[in-house]
Amino acid sequence: MGKDFPVKRISIRDGIDLAYMEVISGDDAVVWIHGMGAYRESFHNIFEHPPVPARHLALDLPGFGHSGHWPRTHQLGDYVDAILDFLDGLKIESAVLVGHSFGGMVAGETLVRAPDRVRGALLIASAGWFSPENALQPTPFVLVNRVGIWLTGLDYFGRRMLAALGVAPDRLTVEDRRRFRWGWRHAYEMARMGRFYESPQFADRVLATGRPLAIIHGDRDLLFPLPRLQSVLQGRAPLWVIPGAGHVPFYSHPDAFRQVFQAAYASLGHNPRNDNR
Repeated sequence: MGKDFPVKRISIRDGIDLAYMEVISGDDAVVWIHGMGAYRESFHNIFEHPPVPARHLALDLPGFGHSGHWPRTHQLGDYVDAILDFLDGLKIESAVLVGHSFGGMVAGETLVRAPDRVRGALLIASAGWFSPENALQPTPFVLVNRVGIWLTGLDYFGRRMLAALGVAPDRLTVEDRRRFRWGWRHAYEMARMGRFYESPQFADRVLATGRPLAIIHGDRDLLFPLPRLQSVLQGRAPLWVIPGAGHVPFYSHPDAFRQVFQAAYASLGHNPRNDNR
C-alpha cells in the first residue's frame, strides 16, 4: 500500500479551504464525494487503480478531513454550494458525480440544484432515498459526540463497526484501517449536526432532472437495506447489485465493484475502457 496522495487545496466562498486529491488518467472530470465520517482518502484504493480513464478528483467536504468548516452548523445545501464552488474553482463546466453514502445524497442534491453542471451521477450505497437504519445517533451535546467519535475510533470498536458495514477488518491493511479511523475521528461536522440530514422526495426530485443516473448497492447493506431501496425506486433507475456486499462495497468486494462500476459508468454514456489495470 502506497502513501496517501498529495493534499491539494482550493478556496471556496467565505474563505473556506477544501482539501482534495487528484489522479489523471483521462479527460472527463469525475468527482468522488465521501460519506459521513469519512474523507477523500476513503477512495485511496480506487485512486491507486482508477476503474475508468478520467480526471478523478476526491474532496473533503466542509467539516470533514482536512477541509475547513463554517462556524455554524452546516445545512445540506451548504455541501451542494461546496461542490459547485469546487467545480467553479477548478474551471470544470460539468462532471460525473460519484457519491458514497451521505456523499450520494450530496451528489443527488447537486444534480437537482444544477443539472447542467452534472453529466451524470453514480450513487453508491447512497443516503437520501430514506433515513438510515441501524446508525449511531448523535446526542444534542457536541462535546459528548466528539468523545464518542474518538472512542469508537479505537481499534476495538472500529473493527466491529467495519464488520457491521460489511468490511472484514482482518482483510484490510494497517494503512487502510488508519484511513478509516482518521476520517472517522476528523468528522467535525458529524459531531455537531444534531441529526442526520433529510432530503424529502429525494428519488422523485433526482429522477425528475432527466440526467443519466446509475445506482450501485450491496444486498447486505444494513444502513440502507436493498429491499427498501428497490421499493423506493420501483424500477425507475438502473440498479447494479453486488451480492454479499455491505455498505462499503469498494473495500469489501473490490473486484466486483470495479466491474460493476465500469458497467454503471458506461450506462451514463461514457466509455469505461481503461487499459491501465
